[in-house]
Amino acid sequence: MEKTYRDGQFVWRELMTRDMAKARAFYAELLGWTSQEMAMPTGPYTIFKKGEEMVGGGMEAPADYQGPAAWMGYVSVPDVDAALAATAENGGNVVMPAMDVAGVGRFAVIADPTGGVVGFHRGESGDGPAPGMPGAGTFCWETLNTTDMDRAKAFYTKVVGWSGGSGPGNVLVFVAGSAQVADVEPAPPGVPSHWISHVVVDGKLEAAREKAEKLGASVLVPVIEIPTVGRISIVTDPTGAAISLFEPAPPAAS
Repeated sequence: MEKTYRDGQFVWRELMTRDMAKARAFYAELLGWTSQEMAMPTGPYTIFKKGEEMVGGGMEAPADYQGPAAWMGYVSVPDVDAALAATAENGGNVVMPAMDVAGVGRFAVIADPTGGVVGFHRGESGDGPAPGMPGAGTFCWETLNTTDMDRAKAFYTKVVGWSGGSGPGNVLVFVAGSAQVADVEPAPPGVPSHWISHVVVDGKLEAAREKAEKLGASVLVPVIEIPTVGRISIVTDPTGAAISLFEPAPPAAS
């Protein structure tokens, strides 16, 4: 069977946390995810599922991990090693060198020149077809909040091959081929560059945000209205990882 790749698109999201049991319980209650543990060369690995669909993974932070709990997205690239070389040539840093995992593929983690951390991935069996309209409990979008818009755009254009497009309100959007993959926003004053993943909630944003708080989350941004797109709220889960809750705008009347 021919392998299908979606070069330049986000194909996986992964949680790094110091308390996987707490994270699993939180996402099960908030988003209806089930989870199962599998063995990996780096240690036990959790697979999160919504129904039969795998939506992401997660792992316990190793003892020498110095960073905060965080969600990270992986971008499909044709050649992980070439992407790492381009990262170094264009001012980025390799956070985790390329690694092969049997049955999964080759992956690595980098930081762009402004500090945003993202993964590269080349799947052993391909990426599969492009997903349809994201349903409740599934990831739908990424945002780069950066301290240097121009530098970030130049970096990802050269390293990943993204072009710059325009989204609602003339927001900068990264495009891979014909697919829009992420938007780019200035990081708030004093906040370092970071990527954030958005997940669709079931029902109204306020209800999801309140439920997240009751389950131990902290609210960073109560609500952001995006005309014609939807509404988001940014929270940190009980283990400290930031994630965006997204309520899509209702379909436009025909």
